[in-house]
Amino acid sequence: MKWIVLVAASLPALAQSMPGLETAPSRPPNLTLKLGGLVDSAEGRDLHGRLSWSPSGSLTLFLSGVRSNLASTVQAPSPDGSTTTTTTTSLGGDQSFGMFDLGLRYDQTDMSNLLTYKRFAIQPAFDVGDWRLGFELSTRTTEFDRLHFTSRPISTPTGTVYVTGYADLRVTDTGLGANVDYLGEVWRSYASYTHYDYGSLHGETDVGRIRNSAGGVSPEVFRALSGRLVSWLERISASRVGGSASLLDWTATVGLEADLKRTRWGLEATRDVDHMTGESSDTLTGTAGWKVNSRFLLELQLGATRSETFGTDRFAGLTFTLRTRPGF
Repeated sequence: MKWIVLVAASLPALAQSMPGLETAPSRPPNLTLKLGGLVDSAEGRDLHGRLSWSPSGSLTLFLSGVRSNLASTVQAPSPDGSTTTTTTTSLGGDQSFGMFDLGLRYDQTDMSNLLTYKRFAIQPAFDVGDWRLGFELSTRTTEFDRLHFTSRPISTPTGTVYVTGYADLRVTDTGLGANVDYLGEVWRSYASYTHYDYGSLHGETDVGRIRNSAGGVSPEVFRALSGRLVSWLERISASRVGGSASLLDWTATVGLEADLKRTRWGLEATRDVDHMTGESSDTLTGTAGWKVNSRFLLELQLGATRSETFGTDRFAGLTFTLRTRPGF
């Protein structure tokens, strides 16, 4: 994590040493604090916060965290029947070089009794007038908690066999995404798409028969061994609570915002496709913001997520943002 802060802090010196790159004009320092929470109709809730520091107009550093709880329900029971708590900590920075921005980000997530992962991302972007074109390249390693299985049937080239034992499995994925924004004085529109490519499941096990010819574990065998785990991961990907920790095949978002003198309005639509099952979920979110003053913004979110398997979850959230430099 330390290298992200060190690299971000050294970017201004790098810009001065490279012809054609100049940092953006300096502005007064700004400290921004954002805190909020969300609840949904499936007994889920989360709390989130973000602290960002901009010593000038060109460099921004941030630290953020999310803690969410998704309840086990009759419709969607968790693997052990208890609430799943997900904690994500993120840090990173962004340096502007005039028409070019470079961002770095690190995420670490722990999902109780399920998995942990570490993710690194690099985020370059280009500004032309009111338009911004951005990209994201990420890599993530997910380690699943130990799976214990007893007399589980799995399919092999020689037929169905029953296996008993344990497996400590992990998988690495790479994400490639692009986004385009129109940043007008009043109206802002945006769209993004990210696709994730997963490697084979690997790790330690005392049952060699679950491995394929390449030494890995196929998604089909993983689903057979994991019991409720795969369906619970699908449930998480279909929820606004803790959804950022899910394993997706791809995600796409479009949105529109209006930034008025005292208020801010937004509408956003997102489609997520779960990697393990291929099932999709659609989320529609409306946002209404009130600029209490030039340093204080209050926002209300209302929306719903519809999935093929779990039906509709409705959610509501409240967020407030404080900043030391006027600018809302």
